[in-house]
Amino acid sequence: MQKIFSPRSIVVIGVSERPDNLARFIIANLRTFGYKGALYAVGRQPGRVYDVPIVTSLDEVPDELDLAVILTPAETVPALVDACGRKGIRQIVIESGGFSEFSEHGRHLEEELKRRALRWGIRFVGPNCISVINLDGGLCLPFPPIDPHSTRRGNASVISQSGGISITYLDKLSAAGVGVSKVISIGNKADLNEIDYLEYLIEDPATRIICLYLESLSDGRRLMELARSSPKPIIVHKANRGQASQSIAFSHTAALASDDRVVTGAFCQAGILRAESFSEAVAMAQGLTLPPVRGDTLVIISRSGGHAVVAADAAERYGFCLAELPHELSEKIRALFRADVIRLTNPIDLGTIFDFDLYAHIVEECLQALRPHAIVLINTYSVLEAKRARRLAHRVEEIMNDSGTPIALCVFAQGDEARELQRELRIPVFREIESAMCALAASRRWHQQRARRRACPTLVASTQARLPLSGGRVLTTDRALQLCREYGIPVAPWEAVETPVAAVRAAERLGYPVALKVLSAEITHKTEVGGVVLNLSDADAVHHAAQSLLTRFPTELIVQRMVPNGVELIVGGKRDQTFGPVVMVGFGGIFTEIFDDVAFRVAPLTTEDADDMLAELRGRSLLEKVRGREALDRAAIIQTILTISQMILENESLVEIEINPLVALLSGVWAVDARGMLQS
Repeated sequence: MQKIFSPRSIVVIGVSERPDNLARFIIANLRTFGYKGALYAVGRQPGRVYDVPIVTSLDEVPDELDLAVILTPAETVPALVDACGRKGIRQIVIESGGFSEFSEHGRHLEEELKRRALRWGIRFVGPNCISVINLDGGLCLPFPPIDPHSTRRGNASVISQSGGISITYLDKLSAAGVGVSKVISIGNKADLNEIDYLEYLIEDPATRIICLYLESLSDGRRLMELARSSPKPIIVHKANRGQASQSIAFSHTAALASDDRVVTGAFCQAGILRAESFSEAVAMAQGLTLPPVRGDTLVIISRSGGHAVVAADAAERYGFCLAELPHELSEKIRALFRADVIRLTNPIDLGTIFDFDLYAHIVEECLQALRPHAIVLINTYSVLEAKRARRLAHRVEEIMNDSGTPIALCVFAQGDEARELQRELRIPVFREIESAMCALAASRRWHQQRARRRACPTLVASTQARLPLSGGRVLTTDRALQLCREYGIPVAPWEAVETPVAAVRAAERLGYPVALKVLSAEITHKTEVGGVVLNLSDADAVHHAAQSLLTRFPTELIVQRMVPNGVELIVGGKRDQTFGPVVMVGFGGIFTEIFDDVAFRVAPLTTEDADDMLAELRGRSLLEKVRGREALDRAAIIQTILTISQMILENESLVEIEINPLVALLSGVWAVDARGMLQS
C-alpha cells in the first residue's frame, strides 16, 4: 500500500501528445500538485507531455518502479500487466474501463488480468476507476483535471466505489473546511477492495476520519471487525439499496431482511456512522473535526428569531435538550440589548444587538455559566457587515480551541461570503442549521459509542448439531418448536395428532382452551388459508374443528394450549450473503409485514446488542410500563434473542429460523409458532 499511496517512481501507460488523450491529464495532475518522484510516460508514439518524454515501450524505463498507471483499451491491459511483471513493477493502478462492469467479454478480460497479476505477485487498484490521490505527497492520478485551488488538505480520507463520487467528496469535504488527505476510487475492486484500503487508512497517521461510498460490500464481517477496533470514526454512504422480494421469501425474517436493513443494523452494531446523502456524510465529517460532543445539553445563539426557532426544532429532532438560562446569566445578557423587546430564553435571540464583538462575549458567558456540551451560533449578516462578522468567526475559533467545547458556527450571508469565510478558518462553517445539528449529533454518537465500545463476542463453532435429523428441508412447526425447546426457549405445550379423536385426547392432556393448527411443509402462513382455529374450550369444539381442518387439509394437526394474552413479537435468524448469520426482532403476529417494525443485528450478539434492538423499535413503548400495566419481561425477550443468535451460529445447516409469535408477558415469554429452513 505504501508504494501505491507514496510511490517514489511512477510510469503512466497510454500517454500521447493528442489534446484529447486522457492519460496526459494524469501527468498534468501530478505536475500541478507537485509530485517530486521520478515520472515516466509510455505511449504508442514518441513525444513529450509536460516535460516528460514519451517512450514507446516499458523496456525503455528503469526496472522495479514503484507504481504503474494504465489507461489503455481493456483488450491491451492483460498483456501490459505481464509487461509490468517482467519489469519488476508490483503495484498497478488500472484506470481503464470495459471489464466486468461492461460485458461478458469484459468479465473474461478481468479474470485474465487477475490471473496474470497473481502470477507476478502484482497488487492492483481497479480496474474501471478514477484512481488514487494523496495530497500529502503530491500524488494525483485521476484522468480528469483536478483544480488545486478548490482542493484543501486535511485529515479525512475517502474510499469510493464510484470514480465520480470520489471527486465529489474531494470537492465537498474541501469546501466544507474538513479537507482531504487521501482519496481512493476502487472501481471494480477485482483485487484490492474496501477492506484492504480501510486497513491501511486505520493505520495511516495522516488520516483521522474515514469516509466510504459503497454500492456493495466485499466482506461485511471484516468491515465490522475493523470498525469495532478502529480508533478513527468511519462514515459510510451506502447506496444500491436492494429490497428482497417478499413474494419468494420463505419466512417473514427473509422477507423483511433486505440487504439494506441488515447493513443498517450491522453498522449500528459496529459503531459505523451511516450517512443517507452527500450532505449528511460531509456534515458528519465536519462534526468530527470539532471538539467531542459528550452529551445532550445545547445552547443556541442566533441573530435571527426565525433561525432560532428552526434551530430549536432541529435540536429536538436530533435529541438535544436546551439548557435553561439562569437568572443571573439572563440579566447579564439583557443588559447588552439596545431594546428590551425580546423574551430571553434558550435559543438566545440577539436580534437587537448589532455589536458582533458582544456575540463572542455572550458565547463565553454561556460557556462559563452553563457548561453546555455544545453551542450553535447562527449569524446572519449583509456584505457591509462581512468584516466584523469574520472577526467574530475568528474569535469563535479561538474560544472553541481554548475551551474544548464544540461550537457549530452557522452562517447565512449573501453571495460567496460563507465560502470565502471558510477559506480563512480552520474550523468548519455550516451553511444549513440542519447540517450543524447533524454534525453535533454525529460527534456525540461517535464519542458515546467509543466510550462504551464492546468487543465482538467470539463466533462459536458448531460442536453438536441439535437439528432434527429427519423430516425434510423445511422445519415445520413441530420440528421448529422442538428445536426451540431444546435450546431452552419456553414453548407453549403442544402435541401433533392425525385424527379428531386424537386431537380431543391431546386437548384434555394439555388443558383447555387450546388452538388447532395445520401442520404442513407446503403452507407458509397458516392464518392466510384458514389453517388455524383459536380458543377451543371443550371436546366438542376441538373434534368439530379438527374434522373441518382435516377435510380441507389432509395432513397432521398441532394441538396447542392457549397462552395468556400479551404482546406478540417476532424473533428470527437467517444467513445473509454479506454478513453471515443475522438476527431479527420486531412486532409480530399476523400483521408482521404491516407493522414493518423490526431491527437486525449480526450474530453473535451481546446482551447490549439485543437491548439496542428493542430500543430501536418504533413500538418500543408497548414493552414498557404503560396505562397502569407493568413493563413486560424485557430480560426474557433479550434471552430469546440471544438464544436464536446461538442457535443459528451453532447449526451451520440452518438457513432460517423464526418464532412468530413470541408472546411477551409481565413474567416470561412463550414461543407459540415457529418455522425454519435447512440447506438443501
